[in-house]
Amino acid sequence: MDNDIQDSVLVDVVIAVHTPDRPIERTVASLMASGLPTEAAASNRLRITVVCHNTEVGPIRARVAPEHQGRVRFVHYADGIKSPAGPFNHGISLATGTWVSIMGSDDSLEPGAMAGWVGAVGRNGADVLIAPMAHADGRAIRTPVVRRLRTAALDPIADRLTYRTAPLGLMRLSLVRSLDLEFPTKYATGEDQSFSAKLWFSGASVSYGRGLPRYVVHDDAAVRVTATPRSVSEDLAFATDLVESDWFVGLGPAERAAIVTKLVRVHLFGHIMLRADAGTWDAADAAEMAGVARTLMFAAPAAARPLSLADRALLDAVVRKESNPRVMKSLTTLRRTFTNPRTWLPRDFSQLLHPEAPLRFMGASALVS
Repeated sequence: MDNDIQDSVLVDVVIAVHTPDRPIERTVASLMASGLPTEAAASNRLRITVVCHNTEVGPIRARVAPEHQGRVRFVHYADGIKSPAGPFNHGISLATGTWVSIMGSDDSLEPGAMAGWVGAVGRNGADVLIAPMAHADGRAIRTPVVRRLRTAALDPIADRLTYRTAPLGLMRLSLVRSLDLEFPTKYATGEDQSFSAKLWFSGASVSYGRGLPRYVVHDDAAVRVTATPRSVSEDLAFATDLVESDWFVGLGPAERAAIVTKLVRVHLFGHIMLRADAGTWDAADAAEMAGVARTLMFAAPAAARPLSLADRALLDAVVRKESNPRVMKSLTTLRRTFTNPRTWLPRDFSQLLHPEAPLRFMGASALVS
């Protein structure tokens, strides 16, 4: 397939591949069965761009079925950085279709997904479609925690869009370019947080593909997570930089709170859990995490109000720089013990019906499909 601009391209899909042992053949095969034609002569076609990141094209091309190789654009991209940000940015820069979509090389789509997603945005006129997601064993991934039966004209706060960090699905290419969206390349983790936050809070029309074929996350890469230890500050730099950015400061209080509540609940608490479960939590971690928490809470003081009693107990321990790993493991375990009433109720009872309050959040999550 040539690299010239094709007026017939409806959707550009960008796949980043970092090593030749990734199952890119599965990803490509699922796109071939996604319901849109890939032939150059077809109208409204799908173009697949595989960005071979810091690795040679040949071995990756060889993994793809021979009958599919000529229908895929393989691009070499080297930046020497261990982050998917660069290849995704490069692939998006090559896109010319009406829509752009990104995929990981371990993942796949359910049959007919692209056709279903395109049909949905055609009906509701959305600028972004958030794809429903599932694990390879069929279990639903319940993010974002949208309101019951909602599919179109989503509200970034009421529909808790911040909980979908990866912008998987369809994005109108003209919107991505008008917002000057790029994945930052300087972070060890969390490189998609600012991209998606700016997308959700852009004022664009966002829909959710409830009931449509899903984006499927496979666990092939689970054992490939780096074992290189990083400091708390390095792991959470994406979060502290985001809340100190001019873009974030320009948001309203409710928008800032929605973003920070998610950062605390998912990322700050998540990193504590990883260290506490591993038994590596120490005084240095405690001091750095307290600094991160102060930065986040200063940026949005109301963000902690809807959190559960169990969450607030953990946040209190962070603020006081609790360094005992057993204490921190106990607190992280408690906040995930949903048979305990302390996980159901906020400390601030005036927040009982807030979209982020535990009962509303858990109830809505159970209905996401």
